[in-house]
Amino acid sequence: MNIDKYKGLNFMEKIKDINRLNDVFFKSLLGSKERKNLTLNFLNSILNKDEDSYFVDINFLDKERLPDIETGKVPELDILAKLNDGTLINVEIQVTKQEYFSKRSLYYWSRLYAYQLNKGQNYDELKQTITINLLNFNYLPYETCHNSYHVYNDKTQDMLIDDLELHFIELNKFKLSDIRKLRQAENWIAYFSPKCTDEQREAIAMNNPVIKEALNYEMIFSQDEIKRRQYEIQEKAIRDYNSTILYNRQEGLKEGLEKGLKEGLKKGAEDKAIEIALKMLENGSDVNFIADVTGLSVEKINEIKK
Repeated sequence: MNIDKYKGLNFMEKIKDINRLNDVFFKSLLGSKERKNLTLNFLNSILNKDEDSYFVDINFLDKERLPDIETGKVPELDILAKLNDGTLINVEIQVTKQEYFSKRSLYYWSRLYAYQLNKGQNYDELKQTITINLLNFNYLPYETCHNSYHVYNDKTQDMLIDDLELHFIELNKFKLSDIRKLRQAENWIAYFSPKCTDEQREAIAMNNPVIKEALNYEMIFSQDEIKRRQYEIQEKAIRDYNSTILYNRQEGLKEGLEKGLKEGLKKGAEDKAIEIALKMLENGSDVNFIADVTGLSVEKINEIKK
C-alpha cells in the first residue's frame, strides 16, 4: 500500500473517535510484549480466572508458524500466545458480519490445537486451547453479550474435556448500567464496545488503573507516525469494503424490489408498495431511496415510518 499520501499530516494529536477494533491499534495495544500486563489482565478478566488459576506470564507466538496442513494457507489470527501453564490463546477481532463465523472460529481453533504436536509426541501433551472472538455485530440468538462454549455430555451436561473453549463477545449487545458495579470482564468489554462513550471510559478508568493505562496508550499510539499511518490505511480499507458491500446490497435490493413492485402494481395494489417500503425501512434504507424504488411520496413513507 502507498503511504506517501499521509506525509505532512499532523500526527501529534490523539486520533479523534479512535476505532479500538482497528487491527493495527488492537494488535499494538494487546499484542505487544511491552504491554503484556494489559494482555494478561484482559485474558484473566474475560476468562474469569481466580487467584489459583491466574495467568502470570505470556509469550506471543509467530502466527506464520501455523499454516494450514493441506493448503499452506496461513490463518488470519490477530493475537496468538502461549501462557505460563502452556495454554494456547487466540484472540480475534471481527468487524464485518460473517454467516458462518462459528465454523470459521472452530476451524482456526482446530488448527491451533493440532499445531501443538510434533511427530512422535503423545496426545497427553496437548494443552487447553482458547479462542476469544470480539465481534462488532450481533451473531448469536441471546441477549447476553458474552457467551462461551465447551464440550459437554448431552444428557448429564458433564464436561468431556476442557481443552476446547470458545468465547463470543458481541460488543453491540453490551449495556452499561452502574460503572461502580462492573465486573473485571465488563471493564474491558466496555472499553472496546462502540456503545460506550469516551466519558464513560474515563469514568471507568478512575477506578480501574488497567483501563486508564489503555486510554493513556491511545495518545502514545496516535503520536507514532508509522503506526498511525498504518491505522489510517486500515480504516480506509474498512470504509471501502463497507461502502462496496452497501452499494451491492442496495443495488440488489433495488433490482429485486423493482421487479416485485412492478408485478404488484400490475394488480393495482398500493398495499404492495407499502409492504415493500416497510421492509426497506426495517433494513435501514434511506427514505428518498425508498421513494425512488416504490414510487410512494416521501411524505407517505415518513407517515409509514412513524
